[in-house]
Amino acid sequence: MDKCGSRSRSLRAIETDFKNEVMLKNMEERGMLQYFYHSPLSILPIRDVTDELGKGHKTEPHIEIGAENYLEDCYQSNIKRFLLSNAKYLFLMTTCQNRQLRNHYGTQYIVGYIIKQGSGTGLGKRKNSVFVKGKVKLVTFQDAMPSKELFGRNLDRGGIKHNLFVDQKKTERILQRLNNHFIPLERCVQEIDDLDKNGRTCHHVKKCEYRKECLRFP
Repeated sequence: MDKCGSRSRSLRAIETDFKNEVMLKNMEERGMLQYFYHSPLSILPIRDVTDELGKGHKTEPHIEIGAENYLEDCYQSNIKRFLLSNAKYLFLMTTCQNRQLRNHYGTQYIVGYIIKQGSGTGLGKRKNSVFVKGKVKLVTFQDAMPSKELFGRNLDRGGIKHNLFVDQKKTERILQRLNNHFIPLERCVQEIDDLDKNGRTCHHVKKCEYRKECLRFP
C-alpha cells in the first residue's frame, strides 16, 4: 500500500482522461477495504479531525460530500484500482478508539461504505490524484461488522493489503449486518463540525466545487 505523498509506480501513468475509464456500469456486489483513523472523542464512526491519535488532522473519508481521497491523496494506488474495478462498495474500516464504548474499544470494524457513483480530481499534493464519490452509509459500532467475524482477526496493514478486495460472499455478509441500521449522515457530519471548530479538515473550502452540496456548509 502506498503512503501519503508517494507516487504509485504502476498507476502514475493514468492521465486526465482517467474519469472515462472508471467502472460505473455492470458493477458487481463486491467491494474494497479502506481504513481510516477513528476519533477517540466520538462514539460515532467519524475520522480523527483533532489529531488525538497523533496521525494528523484527518480529512478522509470526507463524508460531508460523499468522498474518499478528496483533500488528502493517501493510498492512491488502491483508490485507482477500486475505481477501475467493477467493485461497487468502498468498505470503510476503522478501530474504535472511544473508551466510553467499553465493549467496542480496540476492536476493528467495517462501519459503513461508499457506493461508487463517480470520481473526480482530488485536491491533494499529487498532480493526477483522484477521489471516489458516491452515497455514504454508516452505522454505529454496535451495529458494525467486526473484522474478526469476517477475517478471523483484526487486520494490520499487511492483512488489509492481502484482503483488499472483498468477494461477493463476504460482501453479502457485510450488507446483511449493516443494512437497516444506518444512522443519519447529518448526525456524523455535525459531530465532525463540532469537533473541528477551526475547519482544519476542510482547509480547501474556498476551492471546493462541492460546497453547495456539502452537508457541513448547507
